Amino acid sequence: MTDCYATKRRNALDELGDYDCSCHPEIINAFVYGLNDTDERVRREAADELGDAARSNSCCCSPAVVSALTCALADCDRGVRRQAEEALEACGYEIVDGNCDGCTEGCVDGSCGHHHAAPVEAPAAAAPEAAPAPAPPAEPQAFFPSRLHNKSQSRSGLAGLFGMK
Repeated sequence: MTDCYATKRRNALDELGDYDCSCHPEIINAFVYGLNDTDERVRREAADELGDAARSNSCCCSPAVVSALTCALADCDRGVRRQAEEALEACGYEIVDGNCDGCTEGCVDGSCGHHHAAPVEAPAAAAPEAAPAPAPPAEPQAFFPSRLHNKSQSRSGLAGLFGMK
């Protein structure tokens, strides 16, 4: 997984896909690691192998795998997103598009193009009175080296910056 060439990293994931994830659960970590690769072909192969592992054995769908595949749904590459969708469906999840075509409820702000009545808002309850903020201390208790020196001394340049005479 640390090879310089993406084709070798992708081929390594493909080879790991030949093993059963229930007998070798460590390969799942390699697939999840591959979902974070810089090359989209490696990410696509990792998502594909996670889907294959989920289809062959549903116990390979751990929360970490589902979380990684869910993040892959926002990948910039269409192929990675498609493979992540298929893998999540193999894990038993239904992928729902974010559009509102044919919606009948839940679309209250008109963002889907349909005009639904907005829910009636309940009147706001009176807010409880806030307690007054505590008064700041009269004299700060922090250490200020400048207060240790006589105010009549004058410093100039870098010597004054570093507290030198």
